[in-house]
Amino acid sequence: MTYNWGFLGASGIANSMAQDFALAGLNIHAVAARELSRAQEFANNHKIPNAYGDYNQLMNDPNIDIVYVSTLNQVHLEHALLAIRSGKHVLVEKPFTVSAKEAEQLQAEAKQHNVLAMEAMWTRFLPSHLELQKVIESEELGEIKLLQASHNQLLTHVPRLQDPAVGGGAMLDLGIYPLSFAYRILGSPKAIHANGQLTERGVDEWAAVSLEYETGAGALLTTCMSAAGSTTAEVIGTKARVELDGPFYNNVAWRIIAPDNIVIREYKPEQQGRGMQHQALHLEDCLNKGLGESPILPLGESVEIMAAMDAIRAHIAS
Repeated sequence: MTYNWGFLGASGIANSMAQDFALAGLNIHAVAARELSRAQEFANNHKIPNAYGDYNQLMNDPNIDIVYVSTLNQVHLEHALLAIRSGKHVLVEKPFTVSAKEAEQLQAEAKQHNVLAMEAMWTRFLPSHLELQKVIESEELGEIKLLQASHNQLLTHVPRLQDPAVGGGAMLDLGIYPLSFAYRILGSPKAIHANGQLTERGVDEWAAVSLEYETGAGALLTTCMSAAGSTTAEVIGTKARVELDGPFYNNVAWRIIAPDNIVIREYKPEQQGRGMQHQALHLEDCLNKGLGESPILPLGESVEIMAAMDAIRAHIAS
């Protein structure tokens, strides 16, 4: 079945998404922005037939099946609910919301209105990460003891990241990648520890997070928005480890390495754009199969991750 997408927001990440949609043959029926001129420019750039200067016009378009929300963090819930209450399926940019309470409301309303809602944590759906998950599940690494991941970028020039009013801070935009990665590999932790530094305006500048698991495994995660790092990741097991190239959250190469540092094998993915189309293809596949939510990133897990984000930021602020 062919689905018509509506883009709510003409952001930079929406631009990347539209480019990858074109590579995958996905259909964008309309785009809406606060300013009609911006929507029209976006539509012209991506050959989208309809442009709206009002979000409600997008929701009232009967031809739209799925809405992709890429607006600022603090209005993700508001805009996702516009779609849900209009009976449209929705893909919401990460972070899903700005708190677990908001995430729970989004989850409840999606169920109430019988629509599929999913967080746009695009890393989960990349070919390289799907292949990595097969390695984890095959127990080729043995018992996993430690996971390490970092996402550190020099982003002091981005005003919204400094602004608490629009959901700024390192964790919501950057730290969510290593945190979601850890949840995907190791599941829900039994304990969360964190420290970090707040900026003068009160948002988290950097964070160091450790997660403890019932299995005895641990995860060490770092994020920073005022200094750049390697942005790599490593999953360490008793039989072998996996090292992911940076940025680890992209469709990158990785290798399995024995305890004696001999490379057992290497995975090198084929590249097709940035790879943001895979999450949309997955959502469409879920709809075709009649699924109520994604088996790769169910809503309950998005809620749990937001709760972990709440806890981490509370640790930093205390």
